[in-house]
Formats: sequence, structure tokens, C-alpha cells
Amino acid sequence: MTSIDGTLRAIVAADRLSLSETIGGQDLLHRRVTVFYGYFALLGVLAAIVTRLRSFPPDLDPRALGFIVDVQTGHAVVLSAVFVSLRFHVQRPAVVRALDAVATLATATTAAVALSTVPFVVTVDVSAVGFFVLFFVVRAALVPTGPLIAVAAAGVSAVPFAIGLAIFYRRAGAALVPDPGAATWAAVRSMVAGVAAVYLVSKTIYGLRSAVEKAVQLGQYVVHEKIGEGGMGVVYRASHAMLKRPTAIKVIPPDRAGETAVVRFEREVMAASRLTHPNTISIYDFGRTRGGVFYYAMELLDGENLARLVEREGPQPVERTRHILGQIAAALGEAHDAGLVHRDVKPENVMLCTRGGVPDFVKVLDFGLVKDVASDVKITSERAIAGTPLYMAPESILSPETVGPGADVYALGCVAYVLLTGRPPFEGDNLVEVCAGHVHGVAEPPSAYAPDVPPEIDGLVLRCLEKSPEARPTTREIEAALDA
Repeated sequence: MTSIDGTLRAIVAADRLSLSETIGGQDLLHRRVTVFYGYFALLGVLAAIVTRLRSFPPDLDPRALGFIVDVQTGHAVVLSAVFVSLRFHVQRPAVVRALDAVATLATATTAAVALSTVPFVVTVDVSAVGFFVLFFVVRAALVPTGPLIAVAAAGVSAVPFAIGLAIFYRRAGAALVPDPGAATWAAVRSMVAGVAAVYLVSKTIYGLRSAVEKAVQLGQYVVHEKIGEGGMGVVYRASHAMLKRPTAIKVIPPDRAGETAVVRFEREVMAASRLTHPNTISIYDFGRTRGGVFYYAMELLDGENLARLVEREGPQPVERTRHILGQIAAALGEAHDAGLVHRDVKPENVMLCTRGGVPDFVKVLDFGLVKDVASDVKITSERAIAGTPLYMAPESILSPETVGPGADVYALGCVAYVLLTGRPPFEGDNLVEVCAGHVHGVAEPPSAYAPDVPPEIDGLVLRCLEKSPEARPTTREIEAALDA
């Protein structure tokens, strides 16, 4: 899986969320910290109760014992107050972090004070070090924090803890602890091992979570990686969060999300969703993020477009070309019957896939410039050129407002020309020369470059390239001619 690119980061920023917030980072932080301090508040309360009820030898100083009990009780009160605040009131991330820091410091201070004043030595040091390691390892596993921050919290807390241990061993006396310095260093080494465990646990958990954050979610779809980009939007490989169905998600990058682009994008999905032909790409769903970013989900196609096919293999055999053109014509025929004009038919917008074990199955893509001939809504100026110059009909150049189904037929003729010859019918060193060729030039028959092309195919392609839309065949007539 690749990392999410800048476009999705910008989209998330448009929603005023961080990547971690996209998958519930704030809620996760609040829930985890609440659960963590809920458990340790309960442990603190139980420890204070056990110490208060426990029977100690009569020779121990009752004032010292009372002080220890008071310290434990205060610690339990602090943890309980933090838990109650998190559970019922506090949710802001900054305040949650502050309460976490206060509770962590209180825990380290409580342990240090208790160790430095405890009047007995019966595995107290072992229990204290064990509690220290347990507290910070569990914290690293539960609380979503980077490994360096988790280690810093444990390391800073270890300082007063180590000082309390040193005092504890010196007060124990030579009879119980012959070498207080060595005992202190032994305990410190155990704590260093605990801090190392904190790093490993936090790095593992944080790394897994970072990997999950890379799968940004748009609606019901989890986005994995970028697979393509065009003038109208960016396409990502994704999957449905529940069904796990492979999906392609198309979005408008925020830097292109002007009013006109959004209208075109919405029109594309609405138009394509009306089409049901198997050779037209299927639309699953569409929606907007909280920041107003429009996206739609469509079937994920595994294959290659015609441009890459010709680049890789060169001119295609006549029979294969006939098979491909018939499917394109059928898909466009449904669109034309529905009153829609694609306006950007080109090799890059035609995919060859394998469906049900059938190779060379065509899918017509990208209805981003589709025109509804029954609609009065105009989203481009009357003189704006819509389409790709190498495949534009003369009327698309001279009078874009009059473009109809014939423009798609002309573009289909250009696609046929590329498939048969490996080159477009009109070329030039600049846009003006290419457009002049479409408007005034006369295309050579495909057989001039590919001698195997029969006269019937030559004639059909040249009819599609007629200057007048009325002189061109319809998509249904092209289907019939190809079938014949």
C-alpha cells in the first residue's frame, strides 16, 4: 500500500480534520485515556483500602504507616478525579493530554514519596518497580502516543522514582541491603528495560495505527492509493468498508474545485449513473465529505486503455479493432439514445478488461464533459473548446454550442484510425495545426498506412470523419456495419 498523496491530505484539510481525526483520532484518544485511568484508578483505590486494612508488626511507626496510607489515598483520589473528568466532562484533546500528564506525574511522585518513607522492606522495591513498568507499558499500549513521547514520559517519571528507591535502600540499613548503591543501580536497570519495553510497545502500536491512518475514509469507502489523474479529478483505488468490494473513487482536488468543476463533476456522475450498458463503467455511489468535497465510487477496472495498448503493441489487427469499435459504438449508442453526448471519446477513455473470462471487454470511461442535449444549463462559455484536440470534431472547434452525437462519432472514427494505423488522422506541431486539420484537412484512408485494412473498414472510418455531422453514420449504423 502506498502512502496517501497530497491531494487527499488537502481534501482532509478541506474538511478541517487531521488524518488521525479522519478515522476518529480524537475520539480514540479520549476513549483510551479514559479506559486507562479508569483501570488504574480502581487499582489505586483497592491498594489504598488493602494498605489501610492490612495488619502490620506493632514495632512499625504508626505515623509513617498513616502517611503512606494518606499518600496512597491521595493518589487514588487523583486518578479517580481524572477518570471522572474524562468520563463525564472533558473531551478536548489538549485538556485530555494535560490530565494525562498530571496523572502520570502524580503516579511517579506517589511512588517516590511512598518508597522514601515506607518503614518496612518485604519485596516492596520489587513490587514498586513492577508497578512502574506495568503502568507505563500499559499506557504505551492503550494511549495513542508516539514512541518518543511515550519514552519521554516514562523516562521523566523514572527520575523521582529512582530517587525514592535510593532513599528506600539507604534507610533499610546494612543488615537488609548491604550495598544500597548496587541495589539502586539494579532497580534502575530494571526500569531502563521497562522504558525500552515502552518504546517497543508504543512503536509497534503507533506504527500499526499510522498504517491504518493511511487508509483515509470517504463515506463508506476506504481509500488506499492513487491510480490515475485527469483534467476533471483524481482516481484512487479503494474498497467498501463493509463489503470489501474493490472500488475506484474519483474526487475533485480542492485546487480545482471551482463552481464550474463541481457542476461538471456532478453532471458526470448523474449522467453515467443513468447508463446501464455493460460496456459503460458502472457507478456505485456518490456523496460529499463534511467539507463539501464531491466524490463518487465506481467499479474498479483491471486492464489497460487503448492508448497504452497501441503504444505497447502498435497498430492492431482489423478483426480486433472491429471487435473493440463495436463495443464502443454500443456504449455510446445507449448514451445518445438517452440524450447524452460524451464529448471526450479518445483512446485514454476506453479500457480493455477481462470480464467473466472474456478478453478485450470494453469499458467506456470518463463522462466528465458529457452534454445533455435536452438541458438548457450551460457550464462552459459558448466559445470554450471541450474535449481533446486530436479527437475533436470540426463543430467542436468552430461552434461548441452545437455539438451533438455526431461529435462522438467523429471521435470514434479518430480512435479507429489510431487502432488501425498507430497514429491519429491529423497531427501538427501545435494546437492550431491540429485543429486546422480537423476543420479543413482530408484524412488519408487507414489503408494508406496499414495495407491490411479492407475497403469496407476504410470507407466506414472515413464516413465517421466527414466534416458535416449529418454525413456521418450513427452509432447504431456503425454497429450494423461492423457486424456485417
